[in-house]
Amino acid sequence: MFLYGINPIFEAVRANRRTIHRAFLNKDGLNNPRLKKLSQYLSTKNIQIEWVDKMKLFELAQTREHQGAVLEAEPFEFTPFADMLGESKLILLDSIEDPHNVGAIMRTAECFGWKNVLLPRRGAPLILPSVVKASAGACEHLNVAVNCSANQYCKIARENGYVIVALDGSGKSDLEGLRGELGDKVLLVVGGENAGVSQFILNMADHVAAIPQHGRVNSLNASVAAALALYLLKG
Repeated sequence: MFLYGINPIFEAVRANRRTIHRAFLNKDGLNNPRLKKLSQYLSTKNIQIEWVDKMKLFELAQTREHQGAVLEAEPFEFTPFADMLGESKLILLDSIEDPHNVGAIMRTAECFGWKNVLLPRRGAPLILPSVVKASAGACEHLNVAVNCSANQYCKIARENGYVIVALDGSGKSDLEGLRGELGDKVLLVVGGENAGVSQFILNMADHVAAIPQHGRVNSLNASVAAALALYLLKG
């Protein structure tokens, strides 16, 4: 697997959860302070560096968003859902298919201390290089499960004492008002922009919450809605 982008590579190496094979850096970027800092950091970790041209970087990354840096590494190691049970906060991404939204949500989750992310085993992008880039590498510091369907995650979480909070534009609960009512174990469910949270989960949820809006645009991007909820419920 080839990760790309300066911050994602920094974080992948810092997290130390993947086996790293080698790095490819832009040979014309020696005067770039960030690239220079990255090369120095990689050297301290004894990671092999190959200085190559932009064409090679594009061939490896399959995108022009590589920022002059590509890392060859083993795939992301997922965490079994069973190992997360007992953690205080879980976030489930239901029907979110856009890698950029998934990455953005993971970046916010890591920032606000939500360390455990649940992805359905079907229909969601895994930890692809595009997700790592969109998260600025934050996903490397998260526990991510992919071994259940969205419905199964919720059933098991409920059996293990989690309060389920689902985000939905027609929800009757106010997120700010919920902050003091929730217990120690919370599962937040965020749906995609098209399908939203499934009706099965909405029916099961302890709280279906909406984010109050006062503007003329009547919906929020999934990652923005998730960011607001993650902040309000962070405890």
